[in-house]
Amino acid sequence: MYKVFTENYTAGFQDVYLYLVYLLSIILGIYIIISKNPIISVLYLIGLFCSMSLYLIMIGLYFIGLSYLLVYVGAISILFLFILMLINIRVSELLTDNNNSIPLAIFSVVCFNYAAGNILPSNTFYKKDTYDYITYLAENFYNSNLENISSTDDAISYLLYHTPSHDILSIEGKSWASILVTTSHIASIGNILYTNLFIFFIMISLILLLAMVGAIVITVNRPMRK
Repeated sequence: MYKVFTENYTAGFQDVYLYLVYLLSIILGIYIIISKNPIISVLYLIGLFCSMSLYLIMIGLYFIGLSYLLVYVGAISILFLFILMLINIRVSELLTDNNNSIPLAIFSVVCFNYAAGNILPSNTFYKKDTYDYITYLAENFYNSNLENISSTDDAISYLLYHTPSHDILSIEGKSWASILVTTSHIASIGNILYTNLFIFFIMISLILLLAMVGAIVITVNRPMRK
């Protein structure tokens, strides 16, 4: 299977920058495991969430990337950090040797990459122009030469007539007709959330309501009986 990354997937960024953010996320994940100080480990966790948010923004998922940044970094990670700072951590616990966690971190990264490599397409490439797509297909898939053909329509006709079809996952580009009906990420998520998945939205709301009521009931001071 071959996958074509266009500007719709990378939001105009070269794929090498995505690989750098991906590598940074792996390094931060390893340091979360091998860090001796839990406060420093939470700081690495905040950096991991920031890199994940940056990756989502770079591939064009702006709303989801900002949601990661606000929810995980702005709420959960800061809450973890305050909790760890309130806990009395003994110095002896900080001096313990955590080098045994390094093989576990490396093993986890290798297993994740192996599983992701089998699921994701085996080959990726990045092209911006439609004629570049046709040229790439002709040279790498069909073993054809398009030196004497300059028009995109002629190139497509030539390939369809002279060469057999191959197993290509998808080739995508911008369509001017679809721009008129294109919706934003927030509108798309809201449309799906409040129409097809409305029952799950109601269930999550009830669960959060029960959690809030339970926390209030537990923390309220009941009057002592005489």
